[in-house]
Amino acid sequence: MKYFRLEETPESPVTHSPDIKKRVFTKEPVSCVRHLSHVVLGPGDSAFAHSHEDGFEVFYCANGEAVFSINGKDFPLHAGDCMVVEPGDVHEIMPVNGKAELFYFFAVKCP
Repeated sequence: MKYFRLEETPESPVTHSPDIKKRVFTKEPVSCVRHLSHVVLGPGDSAFAHSHEDGFEVFYCANGEAVFSINGKDFPLHAGDCMVVEPGDVHEIMPVNGKAELFYFFAVKCP
């Protein structure tokens, strides 16, 4: 069993957008999941376009709204919405208007 508390998880910068801070619950593999993270985006925060060839990213919006651009098409993610970004999808988070709280995990393809 693995147990994590958000309040006890230290912040670290997001690799592709270091001004944004996230809390990584686990860096240890859980089956095919590489990490599970939490990030709070403030007004104007964004993540630049990038892709991952080796895995999926799943985003769950807990609060607020964030607009993702996936392969050049915009998709709003509202509180309670979930999105799966597939390997090779070019994705970015557009500048946030208010505040958005996201949970996400990165998983590689299982054998």
